[in-house]
Amino acid sequence: MHDLDSALAVIRARDDTAAKHAHALWHVMRATAAHPTKVTRYDVQQMVWGTLPQAHRSPGGQGAFEDLHQTCESFAELLALLGHAGYAGVCRDPATHAILDAAQDEERYRRLVAAAWRASGVWPPDTPLMTWAEQGGPIETALHAAAGRLLEEAVDAGTLPVDGGEAMRVGLVMRLLTSPENEGEETWFVRLLDERLDEWTLGQGSQTRRELMVRLRPEIRRAPDSDGAQLPALTYLLAQCREAGARLTTSGYLPTSLVGELIDLMPTCAELSGSGRSESQWPPVKLLRELSTDFGLTTRTGGRLRLTDQGTALVDDSDSLLMTVGERLITLDRSALGAVQEVVFAALLLEDRMAPVRVYEKVAYVLAEEGWSGAGGADFGPTHAAEVGSWFLRRLRVLDALDADWTARRVGLTPAGRAIARWSLRARVLFRRHPDDLTLT
Repeated sequence: MHDLDSALAVIRARDDTAAKHAHALWHVMRATAAHPTKVTRYDVQQMVWGTLPQAHRSPGGQGAFEDLHQTCESFAELLALLGHAGYAGVCRDPATHAILDAAQDEERYRRLVAAAWRASGVWPPDTPLMTWAEQGGPIETALHAAAGRLLEEAVDAGTLPVDGGEAMRVGLVMRLLTSPENEGEETWFVRLLDERLDEWTLGQGSQTRRELMVRLRPEIRRAPDSDGAQLPALTYLLAQCREAGARLTTSGYLPTSLVGELIDLMPTCAELSGSGRSESQWPPVKLLRELSTDFGLTTRTGGRLRLTDQGTALVDDSDSLLMTVGERLITLDRSALGAVQEVVFAALLLEDRMAPVRVYEKVAYVLAEEGWSGAGGADFGPTHAAEVGSWFLRRLRVLDALDADWTARRVGLTPAGRAIARWSLRARVLFRRHPDDLTLT
């Protein structure tokens, strides 16, 4: 087995360019290695499936390597000479060559890379605490690599199957995230959260948004406390969907008896002058039912509305229900809607009560500063900000998350609403929606 210098000398005797390319790939790989001394499968795969093809097709990178396959083979030769025959096999695998061939085809490339990582058994899964970003910061990148190393060690030890064992994979990653960092008393999860918060508070182009989020940073850093707050109407609806479920009408509406009970529970219904007990006559009740399904808590089965497995788990757990509603009420996309929801929650968390028009003004400022454009390139102006902001406030009101003093035309978050707002903003920091579920770093 050779050391690095003698291995490079062997390659150089055959082809000086090949030796330079192999050395360059080795140097980059070790600079971001998952382990200070060991070579890992994660490192090698990241190099030949990610760094090498992406560098070749990046702006100014065309022709960085005359032939990706030859460069990859030079790297494989170096690994083999260093005693890493198995990792050299990764470089020579047909799946790797297919990825290199697809380097210029973004969609095919992403699909092949995602499949290859899944098949390798060392791709860290998302967890209930957070999902991995496509392009994480230094701490997240290091943690992702460290998680890959832990998975490889478990596979090599025979305690984790290459395919399957998803719960065990998540458990291993969770153990890493919740372990103490090397220096200090914080866990690695908190270190990652701080890195994400820095990006979240200072990122994007809106000064108005940054001022709001910087003020909220300490509050979002702490895990929200519900203080016993509840969502009475949603909880009651879920309770009526236990076991056999609530029987729906032929039109798919809730039964009139249940509609009547929900009307009595929902403050927003008291503001309407409706009559009768048909769900079609009570938009807040209809919206509540739709939200319960959107949140993944209920599902229609035949002529009944039943609890999902998650709905069953949460119906008697008010704290976890608030967390789930908060995480699912807000979009995870980096979109105009996400900006609107962030600003609405931030404004209402920072003031006890506000006139809706003031909330909409803040939304309009942020949309303008962010440069969001609507269909045909039209700006999202004050009218659009008011429409979307009002749409979101109605959902909060239906959930008993918004206390509305309509006489004074001021609104504020209820205790449940404050918990939901914190969970929602925290979700925007910790969770990412990956396009087509293909996650790459």
